[in-house]
Amino acid sequence: MRKAFLSFALIGLLAFSASADKYAGEFMYIGAGARALALGSAYSAVADDITAGYWNPAGLVQTRSKTVAFMHSERFGGLISYDYLAYSQEYSGDVYSVSFFRTDAGKIADTSNLQWYDTGSDGVFGEDGTGAPGDCGNDDYDQNSNPSGTEGNGEWDPGEELIYDEGRITWNSASDNALYLSWGRALNQRLSVGATSKLIYRKLMDYSAWGVGFDIAMRWNATDAFALGLNIQDVFGTYMFWDTGVSESVSPTAKMGASFTWPVPRFHSVITFAADGDFRFEGREFATQYSLPDAGISLDTHIGAELLIKDTVGLRIGSNEGNMTAGLGFTVSFSDHPVSLDYAWLTHDELQSTHRISVNVGL
Repeated sequence: MRKAFLSFALIGLLAFSASADKYAGEFMYIGAGARALALGSAYSAVADDITAGYWNPAGLVQTRSKTVAFMHSERFGGLISYDYLAYSQEYSGDVYSVSFFRTDAGKIADTSNLQWYDTGSDGVFGEDGTGAPGDCGNDDYDQNSNPSGTEGNGEWDPGEELIYDEGRITWNSASDNALYLSWGRALNQRLSVGATSKLIYRKLMDYSAWGVGFDIAMRWNATDAFALGLNIQDVFGTYMFWDTGVSESVSPTAKMGASFTWPVPRFHSVITFAADGDFRFEGREFATQYSLPDAGISLDTHIGAELLIKDTVGLRIGSNEGNMTAGLGFTVSFSDHPVSLDYAWLTHDELQSTHRISVNVGL
């Protein structure tokens, strides 16, 4: 037990080793699997299916059969689509998985080629002080005498009228793609470890970026009913390099959680309670629940509960960073192949609610 706690502490300290850009890795925090999302994303200690490759790769050891999974959702009123596809299998006692994530914002209008009336910030043509009524003084551009002038400077400035011409509008796309290669191994009956390597490709209009990252994780079953999970995401910092020469990095996130299961034999059911805390080290102040700006640390919380009836029907409810979540799931068998269909409903305090559906199939 003492060694397990020391391991948790040692891995946790690694999260303080890197500093990075804020919000650069937001697309990697969306999650995988409707079951986990319905539980408020409190899944690092629960993770016992193929989605453990995302939540806690150490949990992959709990799924030994070959499995495929798929999830699709339309987020924020259909503005952004999100897809997840994964495959896992056991090999020589260890369990491996490959997961693919994609967010797509669809077609985006590029209006950078539109023309405009170069009238300056006042929006009126004319030489300073002598032009049409309303023309203000000292906005005419002159390289020597008035380099800060906006009229005639060859650039669009606030207040100047754009000339709308559909022929000059082009359309392009924005997408984020991530490939996760995960591994899990049981060290003994109680303790397992895991790791994930990540390859990232991002596209924004005519620009693109490649990146790499690494997660390490562990899961400890303290008792048959109580478990602890830890997943250090982007442990060494995940770096992304744009073809413009700009680079971004994602700081580590320490995702720590605990789960407790309570069997109810009389009703052939199991109740699971789970709670997670995501500790980030990129200096967030606003897009987080709790923060220590001076220390550069923030915390987001996740809570969930599940009632599983006869290993077939699951009823779930949770809280994801203070936003309510809920869902249900069904598991059936077709020709000895288990199939799980899960649904999650995620609320948001400012944007529209999101619906997620995922399918896991044992091969």
